[in-house]
Amino acid sequence: MGFFRWYSDNLDRLLVATLAFTVICLAGIGVFGVKKGIDLKGGTMIVLKTHAPPDEVKRIASKIFGTPDVEAMKSSSGAVIVQVPKYLKADVVYELAERVGGKVESVQTIGPALGREFWKSVEEALPLALAGVAVVVFAIFRKKLLSLTVMAALGLDLADALGLMSWTGVPLTLASFAGLLMIIGYAVDSNILLSMYTVKRRRVKDIDEAIADTFKTGVTMVATTTAAACALFLMSMSEAMFEIASVVVFGLIADVLNTWVFNAWVIKNKVVRR
Repeated sequence: MGFFRWYSDNLDRLLVATLAFTVICLAGIGVFGVKKGIDLKGGTMIVLKTHAPPDEVKRIASKIFGTPDVEAMKSSSGAVIVQVPKYLKADVVYELAERVGGKVESVQTIGPALGREFWKSVEEALPLALAGVAVVVFAIFRKKLLSLTVMAALGLDLADALGLMSWTGVPLTLASFAGLLMIIGYAVDSNILLSMYTVKRRRVKDIDEAIADTFKTGVTMVATTTAAACALFLMSMSEAMFEIASVVVFGLIADVLNTWVFNAWVIKNKVVRR
């Protein structure tokens, strides 16, 4: 009980660290932006099996394709992924493979129009998902401050996850967007768990004890989900699964801070003690 009691007694200090973490994540978005994948902006993605480093592949690809706007990165399976925001003919793709001493594993081409349609779907789906969550949360708690805090924690989760994506270079694709939607569901679960146990159906009089007891359950939830996400992250041979696992791990890191520190602090200091 010592650690959990220390946690509930030091929420003020932990809140400062949580807000500082969010500022760092937002700085990443401001400096680097959130990169769109090929499926959201259109272009060609080439997966090459080669021992050449990504920087060399990028340099050679820029010359062959006649554009400096080339991205090259190492995939989870060890291949090099090359992304170019334009349509490429097969002969230049295989010329690149020959120049870097490798072979083409796959080529994916998305037209600009289709990419715009995918991006439009993303822009429509996220607000609808958040609106649906907001309706459910307000219907359950019927307390303005408590409901707004849950939604604020959810928003911070998404902002932190996007910030970590910016810092690490994970692009926003249809796969990583699916990971963001998973974060919304997980964050709502953890925030409702905390709010239900500490406010609506509190079984103990002491709020610090209630928060500490709920945090035990929260730690178990995070540990099991993180174990599954890390296994997917380490064992995945698919770039899409790698992106989903990365975003889920980012979301779990953010949720620990925003649910069990930010939301817990608001409940302790602004909701229960009003």
